[in-house]
Amino acid sequence: MSNEHLELDEELEKLEEIQEETDDFNEVPPNDIVAFNELRSCADLLRMYNDNQLDIQPDFQREIVWSNTMQTRLIDSLVKQLPIPSLCISLDYKTQERFVIDGLQRIASIIKFLDVEPTNEWKLSRLSDIDTRISGKTNITIKSKYKDLFDKVQNTVLPITVLRCDYSKKSHMHYLFTIFHRLNTGGSKLSNQEIRNCIFNGTFNTLLKMSVEYENYIKLFNVNPEKIDRFSNEEMVLRFLSFTFNKENYSGQLARFLNEFMDKFQNASEENLAKFDNIFKRTIDLIYRKILNSSPLPKLSKATTEALFVGVAYNIDDLEKKEHNDLHSYYTALRNHELFSVENLKEGLAQKERVLNRLDKSIEIFG
Repeated sequence: MSNEHLELDEELEKLEEIQEETDDFNEVPPNDIVAFNELRSCADLLRMYNDNQLDIQPDFQREIVWSNTMQTRLIDSLVKQLPIPSLCISLDYKTQERFVIDGLQRIASIIKFLDVEPTNEWKLSRLSDIDTRISGKTNITIKSKYKDLFDKVQNTVLPITVLRCDYSKKSHMHYLFTIFHRLNTGGSKLSNQEIRNCIFNGTFNTLLKMSVEYENYIKLFNVNPEKIDRFSNEEMVLRFLSFTFNKENYSGQLARFLNEFMDKFQNASEENLAKFDNIFKRTIDLIYRKILNSSPLPKLSKATTEALFVGVAYNIDDLEKKEHNDLHSYYTALRNHELFSVENLKEGLAQKERVLNRLDKSIEIFG
């Protein structure tokens, strides 16, 4: 088989991206979710954020995708009282906890501007098409020198659609995922795993974030900590654990499958966390140290990578006793198998039968 069949090609990579973007499902709104509209000033949003009433997910701070220029133009729009699109927030009526569903970048920019603590000084971009009084100035300077403009931003009222729901209900959380997915259709939309990071936040989510910081994982995937990855590594670990411990329940809808696993183990016990962490580290260590001789993994499709992980994890006890030559021969057999050819993968990335066939073949090869 030629090398072009072994390495991930651009077309397959694009197909995987499209599959993830379109891997949605038709959720009928639960009849006990209530949607209503309200108006909130920008000052209200800052107050709610500071009082921990509005969760914009601090983890997203490292994933803010709006440039300084885009954030500056939003503040200029508020100064000029231009219309701002409606925000969408979910509200747990039991705990009064709120999540930002649509409008994260706008709310983060507003909070960044209005939070004038000395440690949070922010210099706006110098642009020719914005108010000269704020162009290139810091938020602290604007508040002290142009208080009327600062107050105008504080007092600007924004329309918000609120979804009143119950975060403890699985049906409600699945519906919120769908809403996240449908509303984030712009150029800076959230990835599926960024959405999960928000609505399924808990001990298991924390484990995923710790896993991608594991030394051998970083070396295996040659991870650049300075590069924004939009939680793609966390999703890779989630796929590995979900298929390793729950592949028999895969129905052909990848997003739902991963959502349900995160929901089930959202606040996982110490015992389950230890089990997940153990199999993850042993698998990563064996692939990196013994199969690849401490070399990075070549760029493979996500489908091939997850099959490699699952095949190794299922047979980890026996594989840890074997030497490099045997292990590398299994790895080569996996990559050369027709199920993992570019053409075969293109025909059924998420289809139930094909996914399970790939996983079972990997388990067989490494077994």
